[in-house]
Amino acid sequence: MRFELNNIEDRKRAFTKLWRLILEDVASGRIPTFHIVRVNRDGDIYNHYMTPISLEPVDDQGNRAVWIHDFEFFLKLLLKLKGTIKVEYDHERPAVIFYYIEGA
Repeated sequence: MRFELNNIEDRKRAFTKLWRLILEDVASGRIPTFHIVRVNRDGDIYNHYMTPISLEPVDDQGNRAVWIHDFEFFLKLLLKLKGTIKVEYDHERPAVIFYYIEGA
């Protein structure tokens, strides 16, 4: 699923649909990663990625926590950036892939 982000309505629509997909994957035990494909002004391309989960154990059994609010925070943040021109959801990984153009 891919969204072109030309205006605020596109960004709101993308948030609503992506948030639902993220929640469905997290509920089924699949933890999405966030990828930012960044294109610099000089044409260089970089890929940054993260998974908004706690890597520190949260109890004596060594369980780790998934803070769903972290997914929501970064999704909103990355969709608000002016340079984010496109976003897609890869169901197979799962992953949210943001395309960011520096200086856009």
